[in-house]
Amino acid sequence: MNAIGGKPRIALDLMGGDHAPHAAIEGCMLALEKHTPVIALGTAEAVELLISKVQDPNLTSVVCNQVITSEESPVRAVRTKSDSTIVRGLTMVKNKEASAFVSAGSTGALLAGGVLILGRAEGVDRPCLGMVLPSKNDRGVLVMDLGASADVQPQNLIEFALMGKIYAERVLGWDDPRVGLLNIGTEANKGTATTKKAYTLLENAPLNFIGNVEARDVFFDKADIIITDGFTGNILLKTCEGALLFQISNLKKAVESNFRSKIGALLLRPALYDLVNTLDYSNFGGAPMLGLEGCVVKCHGSSDAVAIANGVAQAVRFIESNVASVICETLAEMGLRSVNHD
Repeated sequence: MNAIGGKPRIALDLMGGDHAPHAAIEGCMLALEKHTPVIALGTAEAVELLISKVQDPNLTSVVCNQVITSEESPVRAVRTKSDSTIVRGLTMVKNKEASAFVSAGSTGALLAGGVLILGRAEGVDRPCLGMVLPSKNDRGVLVMDLGASADVQPQNLIEFALMGKIYAERVLGWDDPRVGLLNIGTEANKGTATTKKAYTLLENAPLNFIGNVEARDVFFDKADIIITDGFTGNILLKTCEGALLFQISNLKKAVESNFRSKIGALLLRPALYDLVNTLDYSNFGGAPMLGLEGCVVKCHGSSDAVAIANGVAQAVRFIESNVASVICETLAEMGLRSVNHD
């Protein structure tokens, strides 16, 4: 059974992320507090630690003897480590033993396993990885793809946009989200041959397309969904993370430079706390892997317990909103499957 009392049953990887297994164990406990059925997958030591902390009728544990690390070749690891938490978790979704799989582990292994084990959803040529990033509107901006598909055709960007619209409306609760295409300028004739063709296709798609958006405007409420290829999206994400860490480091250095600065920082502490909270990825949960035959949520590698729990809650909303089926139906109606395979 992949659900208990009608509620989706979520498989959770205890061994993924920088703070495994402790962050995932604490996140699992938070999810259980909300009465979410969880299947926890981990090594014998991790499972034993979890069970020593919580006894809950909604908790099932599965001992796995292997773990896939970020340093391994994703495809090889998925094919050779059949008893790993990632492969076992994805297989449970495939076999309907779990409704979804949540992990902060290797992105490459989750993507490779998602395609090899679950397969692409009907009508989907390329899967994509989306994540809600902070935005001026306090709600966030959904950026996709962030690394699943580096080489894309114009039609793939339309797929991403349609999948993003469905996810934003059904899981995030955004009404008629504005869709923008990441580009080097706002003019329609800017960019590569791929982005120019995609611009024309997006104009004619059933979307609230607002045109091109430059990278500097991503966080300033120009659009609710930003579409790009996985190569560009991943660079955007890591550049933003690096810039943020650099500025925080500079701010800390300035605050500690003299006594007057320290007093000022003390007075500004509430405002600074609010700023950090606004930029905290844990508020948004994880990144859904859209376009697969099943629900997979990838949490950030440095996720804490709150982020893990939010990732589980995100997976529950994904299943309850029937996102995967709606994506298939929408893409089939658009006839994108035949376009992508011409």
